Amino acid sequence: MWSKKPGQRVMDLKTALLETLRQHARSSRRQAALADYCLSELENRGLGHLPLFGGSRGEAQVRGLARKKNWDVALLYPPNAGDQTKPRLLISLKSIMRNPRGTVPNRLDDLVGEVSSVQMLFPEVVIGYIAVLDYGAPTKRGNRLVRPQGMDLAPLYENFKDGLHRLAVRRPPLWGQGLIEAAWVIEIDTRREELFLDKRRTEAEGAAFFDLLVDLLRKREPLLFK
Repeated sequence: MWSKKPGQRVMDLKTALLETLRQHARSSRRQAALADYCLSELENRGLGHLPLFGGSRGEAQVRGLARKKNWDVALLYPPNAGDQTKPRLLISLKSIMRNPRGTVPNRLDDLVGEVSSVQMLFPEVVIGYIAVLDYGAPTKRGNRLVRPQGMDLAPLYENFKDGLHRLAVRRPPLWGQGLIEAAWVIEIDTRREELFLDKRRTEAEGAAFFDLLVDLLRKREPLLFK
């Protein structure tokens, strides 16, 4: 079970985010460090004996009704069983660190689409969603990118967070496709050395996010824990 000292989680998270920021915006490996952080969190909650994929271990390709899709973090069981392998836990990672006014409006629609396809084949799957929101993200103005002033992006992000949390309610009897089990919004400001808007809240919400995912997985797939 969890053994890290208080504050260590958020330090590890900051390291992962700084590595993400160093990657090219279009790199397919941009989220690898954050995915590795997620794998560590899951393993420290009792999933270390199960086949977890993502990050430095490579993305996992999962069948959906429409098409296959690579997921950032995945628990697939039983492993290496072809069409008999099922996704038991999936996590999607998204970062909004550039042109948020052009990106944010599409994110929720994209989320509903990507989870609906896999839920049609595997309705019991547990799905989490992590979004990194940068309050210092440059926004397009004409032909150039301009840093926002103060908390100019707060209203845009508040609307996004509200919509996301409305989707993170997938529990019986509310099994609607397109809903998810849990969401974690990591709020940062790349104009600040500290990086996090609220370090303690970030750490607490992250712990609650992973606790919830593992708890729901335990309830739906108890044999995985024996």
